Amino acid sequence: MNVRVVVADERHASFFDAYKYGAPLAARGIIENPVGGMKDIDLETDRAGRRFGGTNGVRHGAGVQAGHHHGVDGERSTERHELTLFAKEVAQRIDNDRIKHEFDRLVIVAGPRMLGLLRQQLPDTCRGVIAGEIPKDLGQHGEDAIRDALPRDAFFE
Repeated sequence: MNVRVVVADERHASFFDAYKYGAPLAARGIIENPVGGMKDIDLETDRAGRRFGGTNGVRHGAGVQAGHHHGVDGERSTERHELTLFAKEVAQRIDNDRIKHEFDRLVIVAGPRMLGLLRQQLPDTCRGVIAGEIPKDLGQHGEDAIRDALPRDAFFE
């Protein structure tokens, strides 16, 4: 049985295969996110729009109170949008590998935010092969930490 292990964070997703519990992981590729970890201010080229609001110069007492300026940006931040696109790319890779029968079961290791985005992006056809979800950010850890986090039951049907 081949278990595909996907270790993802905001900067990259690494793909490994494990053929039995505790065995060394075989690297199967990496997807890099060139804008991973960047903040909105680094991703946006223009300043957010501005609108004028508030009292609009209405007289209060002895003087005129000025209105307030408010930044206008969308419902979603650029950072979250870019991360969602990255999660979609990772999910497509997982599904393509599943279609090619490259693995029997799937374990996803990702921090809570990335794990949630991957869940949203994975097609229903992949949900049946998920053998485990590990809500830990192990992207910067070595193979030993990843292997130790894998559930034993992912390797047994």
